[in-house]
Amino acid sequence: MNTGLNAEHGAVADMRGQVVQDLKGLVADTESLLKEVLNASGDEFTAVRARIDDRLGEASVRLDKARAAASRRMGEAAECTHEYVVHNPWKALGVAAAVGLIIGTMLRSR
Repeated sequence: MNTGLNAEHGAVADMRGQVVQDLKGLVADTESLLKEVLNASGDEFTAVRARIDDRLGEASVRLDKARAAASRRMGEAAECTHEYVVHNPWKALGVAAAVGLIIGTMLRSR
């Protein structure tokens, strides 16, 4: 199960990189549009705007895929946590009590 989480982490990181690249391209295209708007005719403006719309669509699709992968990974992590707590309730209770004690001590000292 842990190996699956590591593979998912890599996939999410790859998707995040692709989304960042798409957004950088979108920013570059937008800057290009702003420069061309001052000197462009209607046809050139339409072409640049269509290119930006395409890049924005691609970035949106990749962002949705990355969100879905992150959501799936979070669900798997929650499932692993649930399994651990079910199989080791006393350890989980001990950890929770220790964390509560530490937080309580830190808050009381303020």
